[in-house]
Amino acid sequence: MTALQRALASVQQDPVFAYALLAALLLAVVSLLTGLVRRDVAVLIRPRILLRVLGAVLLAFALSLVAAQVTASFGPSTWTRLLTGLERFPLAVVALAYGPGVGVAIAALVAGLQANGTAPTWHQAVVALELAVLGWLAIYPSPRSSRWAGPFNAVLAYLLAWGTAGVALLEAERHTVTLAGVWAQQQPAIPGVLLSAALLALLPPAAYERAFPRSRIAPPHEPSPLRTPELAVDGRDPMKLTYPDLPRVLARRPRHRELEPLPGFGPDDGDAG
Repeated sequence: MTALQRALASVQQDPVFAYALLAALLLAVVSLLTGLVRRDVAVLIRPRILLRVLGAVLLAFALSLVAAQVTASFGPSTWTRLLTGLERFPLAVVALAYGPGVGVAIAALVAGLQANGTAPTWHQAVVALELAVLGWLAIYPSPRSSRWAGPFNAVLAYLLAWGTAGVALLEAERHTVTLAGVWAQQQPAIPGVLLSAALLALLPPAAYERAFPRSRIAPPHEPSPLRTPELAVDGRDPMKLTYPDLPRVLARRPRHRELEPLPGFGPDDGDAG
């Protein structure tokens, strides 16, 4: 039996794993193709933008190291989980700013820094899918247009990625999917996801343009061709409909007019004789 036949046999024997994996692959393909069409990774050829993206990656890696040291010293708790979740915030900001392709790139960089000579784990692969979906969702609604779009997209991307690839991972590890198993898998990450969403809600739309400009997924801000902001010489908007200035000869005349007498007849001619 070939590897393909074994894979097909395992898929037929475990439909939960098959459907969850198929949904995750569909999300990944749609997200990455959308970024590819927009050429979102092209912004990385600009040195200043690349340095800012690498700075966010290094910040996320530093936060993960601090969280690991604190957890090793004091043990796992809600506070240490919040500290662990802080590494999501800079990565989420970059994915929201530049799109799915850049989101996968920074996830791969962080996974490489955390590898310590080992291959990336499947957990890190699901995080990469989460960042790709987050960059895809950032096209609309865009956090450059509304403040609530950032946290909304972050929570939705987490639910989509872990509701598909996370379920497939849980099925592959435990061969069963239960509410208790899903809770045990997601409980350590939930505080960090909520903290990251709260921090994203603090960022105004203008902050993305100042810190991460020239995004290829940013909504266009072009004036409408039916209306131009330029004004005429007299200060009026040339595209605004106004009443024309009619000449005075067309002005409305009074309704009541006095009849003029006929030539040769005076006002008293009718009484002659």
